[in-house]
Amino acid sequence: MLKFSFVICLSLAALSPPAEAASTTPTSHSAARLFQTETSDGAWTVGLEITLADGWKTYWRMPGESGIPPQFDWTGSANLKSVAIGWPAPRRYHDAAGETIGYTTRVVFPLRIEPVNGAMPVNVVLSLFYAVCRDICIPVEARLALELSQSPQVSLSDKILLDSFAARIPAGPNSSMIPAIETLRLARLANDHVLEIVLKHSVPAKATDIFIEGYAKAYFRKPAPAQLGSAASTFRLRIDGLDNAAELRGKQLTVTVVSGAASLVQSFTVE
Repeated sequence: MLKFSFVICLSLAALSPPAEAASTTPTSHSAARLFQTETSDGAWTVGLEITLADGWKTYWRMPGESGIPPQFDWTGSANLKSVAIGWPAPRRYHDAAGETIGYTTRVVFPLRIEPVNGAMPVNVVLSLFYAVCRDICIPVEARLALELSQSPQVSLSDKILLDSFAARIPAGPNSSMIPAIETLRLARLANDHVLEIVLKHSVPAKATDIFIEGYAKAYFRKPAPAQLGSAASTFRLRIDGLDNAAELRGKQLTVTVVSGAASLVQSFTVE
């Protein structure tokens, strides 16, 4: 159901030998780089930064009505056991292609990298695919490499940058930063079904957005406030892509709520 409109213009950087310094790949519309900040509990903290030219955007893991999410391939890395990717809370945008969900200007994905052997360096090799969009969408391929050491020379500005984006990763449902979900259910609005979400306590309607993942056939549009009060806040999301919305009942969805600077992610079953 997602619509794609790409101008095929791939930029593939030659792979340079791993080094302790940041690895960077520029294009005319964006640049991607890896940088190390610190080690903790036997793991490395690394930032994957994508900077964008004015007016351009890139996508979240669920790109919206149109677009494509970033793709990460770690083949070729050495002494790499696992990579956990942190996804900062996105924003919703509207353009000629419809609704899209992602980032403008700059995004940093915090990466937690665990080694096979903690006493040895990790050589990270990342084949990154992502799309940058303005009036058209251009796919970009970047090949980045970075050697992670136990005693890196950490840039203070890089650490501050990564920490600022790490703070934007949605918290779990037990966080006190934002009200948790109380109810997730199907409801009728005129002749259509909508997904109705009830949040505990009050949130500001204009500063709140809700993103739904977990059911590929359906796309859930921007939430509209239905009832706002001190005890609960109710929002309704129109559902696209389903002839029979009732098939959502009993399905577990991943719900990301962004309200101002606070955000949470929670799995919930549709009533």
